[in-house]
Amino acid sequence: MTGTGGEKQPLWSVGALARATGLTVRTLHHYDELGLLQAGERTRSGHRRYTEHDLQRLYQIRLLRQLGMSLEEIGDVLADPAALREVLVAHLDQLDEQASRLDALRSRTRNLLEQLDGSWRPESGEFLTALGRMTTIDQYITDEQQAVLDERADALGAEGRKLLDAEWPLVAAKLVRHCEADDPVDDPGVQRATRRLFELGDLFTGGDPAILQTMLRFLRERAVPDDRGFVFGEDFLDYLDRACAVMRKN
Repeated sequence: MTGTGGEKQPLWSVGALARATGLTVRTLHHYDELGLLQAGERTRSGHRRYTEHDLQRLYQIRLLRQLGMSLEEIGDVLADPAALREVLVAHLDQLDEQASRLDALRSRTRNLLEQLDGSWRPESGEFLTALGRMTTIDQYITDEQQAVLDERADALGAEGRKLLDAEWPLVAAKLVRHCEADDPVDDPGVQRATRRLFELGDLFTGGDPAILQTMLRFLRERAVPDDRGFVFGEDFLDYLDRACAVMRKN
């Protein structure tokens, strides 16, 4: 990383910081607007200059982001450092639950392999389902959340689930294209797609915000689905956060 200006410590322009971290300039500006990361210094002409202290804060923001926290939650934690311990304890509980589910998955997979090595052959659907669970959201949600999703699936019916499965990737892909084009998040097309994506999310989750946050954490950590032809990266999820902030204001 190359700093510019200042004798006491290196300073980074917003462009230099974006290139060094892989974030977009728009994302850094959004962090500034939210008060998450404001440049410690300004040039006489008003241009942002980030300090070493600002870099440390950005590291904290990205670390908390990796835990699946929303930008609003990150702001609360940074404003009250004592709250960080509660966040880490809650995250550890989630990891313990995830580890328990992975242990169960490992046991099921081992049983299937033993069956394959024996004289009995499992149904192909059973085998593929077990393998598929290795890379799906099942590793992230709790048993209680899965029960809610099962109830929602029953309520939607086969036809409703089919329509939902067909529409949500189209809406998500549209938002990805908006993000790649760097369209303003208050653009009417962006707002329509954002609103529809969350309407579909409510249909799928029954409006449970905890399940929705789990799904977003899954997308952040796994950057999927590749097979749909697009990837949910950090820049896209930050873009979606900004679009949601505008949607809530309206």
